[in-house]
Amino acid sequence: MQMKQKIKIGNFEALCLLINMFCSKLILDFPRYVSEDGGTASWLLVLLISIVVFVVFTFLARIYKKFSDKDILDVAKLAFGEPGKIIAGLLFMLQFLYLVTIVVREFAEDIKVISLTTTPISIIISLFCIGMLTGAFLGIETLCRINALAVPVLSAAFIFILLLSIPRFDSSKIAPWLGPGPAVLIKKAIPNISAYSELTTLLFIIPYLNDKGNYVSIGKYAILASGFFFTVGTLTYTLVYQYPMSTEFFLPLYQLARSIAIGRFLSRIEAIFILVWASSAFLYLSSGLYFVTYMFKKSFGLQTRKPLLIPFTILIFSIAMIPENLYSALRLEMGYYRNYAWIITIIVPLFLVTAASVRAKIERRNKSDEAKSQ
Repeated sequence: MQMKQKIKIGNFEALCLLINMFCSKLILDFPRYVSEDGGTASWLLVLLISIVVFVVFTFLARIYKKFSDKDILDVAKLAFGEPGKIIAGLLFMLQFLYLVTIVVREFAEDIKVISLTTTPISIIISLFCIGMLTGAFLGIETLCRINALAVPVLSAAFIFILLLSIPRFDSSKIAPWLGPGPAVLIKKAIPNISAYSELTTLLFIIPYLNDKGNYVSIGKYAILASGFFFTVGTLTYTLVYQYPMSTEFFLPLYQLARSIAIGRFLSRIEAIFILVWASSAFLYLSSGLYFVTYMFKKSFGLQTRKPLLIPFTILIFSIAMIPENLYSALRLEMGYYRNYAWIITIIVPLFLVTAASVRAKIERRNKSDEAKSQ
């Protein structure tokens, strides 16, 4: 309990943590894979996904209010006891473990292609693992503060890259406006909700917020800001690279930055991208490893999480080495994670909160009946 009291996270710090957790996908392959699903209307697909997530979170936040001093595993315990807490904790932990493993492999493969072409992939993954181990060791409070410093700078650099792409815009490249049609966009929106799968991290840091009641506004602003970056980033990409060419680049925004050349002196903008990319990557992976160890610790009632860091880092490294190449890692993400992660992100929290609410209501009714009988 003393450790809980020591950790304090401000609203802006929590907001920046969520924004980086969401938007790190932008510097990987997000614009490309939504182009595969939405075609010329990929930006509309992203906008639709963001609206759906915003509405669902608003509903979840409303029924979560009575548990605003507890994280989602505390709620699972209220609903189904200790076994419920362990099962829910393992579900969330395995989700994050799977995601962090895929992302570390993707980041490593990308940097190998961009700059470290002759370096063995195992060495690059090791460097990422050392970085995320260091960040996770510092703890969630420090990570949130670093995010609060980094995210505004990273956002400004990202917007700068998008603004420099304006001269290459061609509105005819996003025609037809509805791409494959409204029905297809709605159908494709459901699995792509997984783009916001890190939303569950908010449900784990609620007890540490300075003002716990502000978790609602933090979540809403994070979804709105990330939805803006997702939509504008995807729209910019498709205005420059027409579908189906937009599905060919494995690092869409790097390709976008690489193509910028304004005059003799303003070129090689991808150097800014690499800085943004590396900073966001280390913050994302450090936060991901922290939550993996925190979920495991909380699920089994352990006293501390730091002894878990090295074993889980070794596990992540070992699993990250399994895919043969970048294509294999992308297939694991797109074929499995993206299609099913939304269930753990949306359905499981809604189920747990609803079950806890029903059980609390039944217990209150039983106490009231006992009081009347006496």
